[in-house]
Amino acid sequence: MWKEFQIVYGEQVLNQHQVQLKFFESEEAFMDIIGTDGYFYVHKGDLQFEGDLHLDKMDNMPDGRPPLGVVVLGHLAVDGGVLNETGDYGPALYVAGHLSCRNLLIGGSPVRVEGDIRVEEVILLHYNHGWMQCDGTITAQVMIADDYHLMPFRKNISRFYYNDRDPESPAENECGEGEDGDPIISQNLQMLLSNPLTTNFEDIIRDLDACESVLVPFERTPEYWRTKVRRNWCDLKRVPMEMRTSNLCHEAMAYYIGALQYFPREAITAEVAAAAAARDGKALRYLPPELITRELCYIAAKHGAILQVDIPEQFYEHALLCTVIATNDWQMERVPTVFITEDMLVLYVKQGRGAWLDRYCQQSGISKQKVLERVMLDDIKYLENVFNWHLSAATYAFAQQHYNKPPYTEAWKGLGERFARKIARLA
Repeated sequence: MWKEFQIVYGEQVLNQHQVQLKFFESEEAFMDIIGTDGYFYVHKGDLQFEGDLHLDKMDNMPDGRPPLGVVVLGHLAVDGGVLNETGDYGPALYVAGHLSCRNLLIGGSPVRVEGDIRVEEVILLHYNHGWMQCDGTITAQVMIADDYHLMPFRKNISRFYYNDRDPESPAENECGEGEDGDPIISQNLQMLLSNPLTTNFEDIIRDLDACESVLVPFERTPEYWRTKVRRNWCDLKRVPMEMRTSNLCHEAMAYYIGALQYFPREAITAEVAAAAAARDGKALRYLPPELITRELCYIAAKHGAILQVDIPEQFYEHALLCTVIATNDWQMERVPTVFITEDMLVLYVKQGRGAWLDRYCQQSGISKQKVLERVMLDDIKYLENVFNWHLSAATYAFAQQHYNKPPYTEAWKGLGERFARKIARLA
């Protein structure tokens, strides 16, 4: 496929074909985003491209760098899709004539087509790093522009049009958020798709990037779904319930614990819940409430569960909260003041910096000096934390009284050398 192209150095392409004047609002913008330090794929005349043209999956150039872009000095007809899944990046695409393809997916690739864009099925333009200009008419069954910079254009869209930056985008096609805050697509679009369990643009992007049709029905076998889930665990939610086997569900959960939310309810037993919480404490946020017990919260607390998100407040108790702090001291900020104790703050300082100790002591009416003295009394190793973040004349005097003597001579000397400048400032 790529043998049809010449590999041409960037400056030569700009000098011969002036493509820097074809993109963006200015030549400076082109130089900033694309530049000239690299190579372009260039084809002179019309081109029939076999298969799918993956802009962000093209072969690297002879020097090992990715191509700067694709330049077609004529019409470009692609048998499959023109695909750019990556929102942040993509080589530039310039077509001097018409562009035709089955699907058009563009994220970060800047695109300029001086003729028409004719797409058999779906155009999906996504993310605000992208930019596209079509001088002719854009034709497709479905066109979606989601937070995307699209220059003014003429269109012939037969079945569904949505553009969140176009005041004339039909209100009935509006795509937004569900009750849980997750993005959802319009029902008008959902009814057109061959998979009725597709609910957002990310689902469509993954399908298009896999060179699939999202409008034409086809058989989705268990092997198809296994491949989809291996590529992205989120696709477990689109597997028909009768195909969500135990093996498939657990394979998806091996990629990310969030797959648990898409398990059939009967597949989530107390044993599965315990194993999931032991693997990642964030599993609690995806479990049915009736399965969350005090014992399960302790398991989750040791494995990264987050207060106010994963562990229900009804299970809060001193020992559980201390287990959380012992695992991640930053979660001290999520402990309700009523639960803060001197013991907890001692643990907090031992575990890390204790950076917000002053605030927590003030909130709970606990003596900061008493907390630090208890920390220092427990072991000389904790002086490192105290001297780093809470050194004062009082804490230094207390530490000196207890540790400036045998058998701590060497350790005390080492601390004095490491913190000599801070100690000197106390005087």
